Amino acid sequence: MASIFLQVRRFLVILAIQLSCSVAAATYSNGTGGIPVSLPCLPDQTSALLRLKRSFTVTNESVCTLGSWRAGTDCCHWEGVQCRDANGRVTSLDLGDCGLQSPALDHAVFRLTSLRHLNLAWNDFNHSQLPASGFERLAELRHLNLSTSSFDGQIPDGIGRLTNLVSLDLSSTFNVEDDHPDSSTGYGYAGYGIGVDHPASFLVEPNIASLVANLTNLRELNLDFANLSGNGVEWCTAFANSTTPQLKVLSLRYCQLYGPVCGSLSSIPSLTVIDLQYNFLYGPIQVFLADLPSLSVLRLTYNDLEGQFPVSIFHKRNLTVLDIRQIDQYQFTTEITYKGSIVTFSKILTTLVLIDASSNGFGGVIPQSFGELVLLCGLNLSNNAFTGMIPSQLAALHQLESLDLSSNDLSGVIPVELAWLDFLSVFNLSYNRLVGRIPGSRHFQTFSNLSFMGNNGLCGPPLSKQCGNSASNSGLHHSDRDQVDVILFLFTGLGFGVGFAVTVVVVWEMRIRKLSKGCITSLCQSKVFCM
Repeated sequence: MASIFLQVRRFLVILAIQLSCSVAAATYSNGTGGIPVSLPCLPDQTSALLRLKRSFTVTNESVCTLGSWRAGTDCCHWEGVQCRDANGRVTSLDLGDCGLQSPALDHAVFRLTSLRHLNLAWNDFNHSQLPASGFERLAELRHLNLSTSSFDGQIPDGIGRLTNLVSLDLSSTFNVEDDHPDSSTGYGYAGYGIGVDHPASFLVEPNIASLVANLTNLRELNLDFANLSGNGVEWCTAFANSTTPQLKVLSLRYCQLYGPVCGSLSSIPSLTVIDLQYNFLYGPIQVFLADLPSLSVLRLTYNDLEGQFPVSIFHKRNLTVLDIRQIDQYQFTTEITYKGSIVTFSKILTTLVLIDASSNGFGGVIPQSFGELVLLCGLNLSNNAFTGMIPSQLAALHQLESLDLSSNDLSGVIPVELAWLDFLSVFNLSYNRLVGRIPGSRHFQTFSNLSFMGNNGLCGPPLSKQCGNSASNSGLHHSDRDQVDVILFLFTGLGFGVGFAVTVVVVWEMRIRKLSKGCITSLCQSKVFCM
């Protein structure tokens, strides 16, 4: 009996050992304890990258030198190169903002067929055309950025076959000295000193519908400055739920678009940013824009749109930026008169951070309800026909950095409450009919006389015109200042304890926020989606 028990026990031990060996063999079959072997860059990948390097010229303006791109080293560790699949194939090539020069895009890049991310933005390809073939080989590509790289000619058909694309940026950017287009040549490119009769200076896409027809995964599309004029009024029908169902960002500035804003956009509920500035769009602003649940940025500046502005757009909770400058025939805001008509909005969206309604024909008084927009960083109502007094409620906009009410027909005194807007860095009340003494706060003294010129009834610093005894004193009274000085004296006189510490912290924080405009600007930009 004991011998049988020993035999069974021996059998179980042997079986356990065999099972352990089987598991170990499965786990360590590659000799690395289950951790995949990270292969070095494959020779064909290294060869393609070295050929691409030879096509580039490094100048004094270049940020990248590609010094690590050397034969005999692992290309997966080169500058701007990543191999994420541990198979020795390049999956990401990021040379964006390198400032390199090249006579043309070398076809060697199309040998990197495992690429998912390709960024060649802000390099100089000498106004060469994109290769007519080759992009279709990058079938795994998710992100393609060729912006501001001096490419001309037609967008290759192969880009439209990249069905996995999530973001596509083929835009161009130019340094602007005067961003107000020349009305004699239309909107288009005139504001950049670039003639519309030079289409070779930009990428061209005569069939936008064909470009995006298969890009069903696309979420961001930026074609700023691409010539889309050949699409006619059909440009908008290219974007619909059936073709671009996941699209979030649509930026087509300066694309020579012609026609109305069609209703097919209403079928894309994911849209968050629509930027159609500086085109030739006409007709009404469609009501369906207010029904897009995620829309946060709507820019329609410099077009030929007309009609009644959809009031419901102002009730959208997600909307943070609305830009309708130079839309000559639109009525806007609460209780504002335009060509004899009055539009009244029952409520204004309190999450807006930027309002620019300059250079229109808006009239009436500036609504007091603007004071409820507590997150507002910028308010530009210049070059309109507003009348009445400046509402003192604007002093409640404590985040305000820019206030431009110039070239209107405003009257009365400057509200003394505005003197407490400590973050104001841009302030313009010129060319109105304002009267009285300019508020005498130290902050107001930092603005030049240009901020107040053209108001014959204003007096006091920074203007050279002195105030008489009869002038309305809208400044801070000396008695008020004395009270403040006494309070501060008593407060700091308590010693160098908690009171002094709090005073220093408060003053220092205000100083930092006032001087470090980058922090404030970044707060605004995070809500404005600056790109």
